[in-house]
Amino acid sequence: MSTFKINIIAGPLWSNDEAQKIGGRIAAAHLGKFTGEWKTIVEGQMSVIEVEYNTQPTGSTEYTMPVLAGPIWSNEDAKEICPSICASYGGTWNGQWKTVVEGKMSVCECTFRF
Repeated sequence: MSTFKINIIAGPLWSNDEAQKIGGRIAAAHLGKFTGEWKTIVEGQMSVIEVEYNTQPTGSTEYTMPVLAGPIWSNEDAKEICPSICASYGGTWNGQWKTVVEGKMSVCECTFRF
C-alpha cells in the first residue's frame, strides 16, 4: 500500500520536545501517523506537523461525523462538494448534509475508517 504526507496546522509549537509530545495526538485526530517532522510557519503563532497517510483507509471501525464545508445551496451542490470535503479529511461522504448557519456554513456527513 502506498502512502503520502501532508502538513497539518498544529497551533504554535515552541520546541521540538513539545512537537514530539503532541504531534502523535494531532496526527491521530486526523487518522494519520506523525512523521516527527514539524516547522514554524508564522513565528510565535502557527506551526505545522507532517502527517503520513495510507492511500486507502484501513481498519474495521467506522465513525461518521459532520465536517464543516462552507455554504452548500442544494442537493446537487452537495453532490459536487461533499465527496471532496470528506476526502480532504480522509473520509468518504455518506450522502447526507445540512446547513448549520443559513447562507454561511453547511456540514457534510463523513464516514471514517480506522
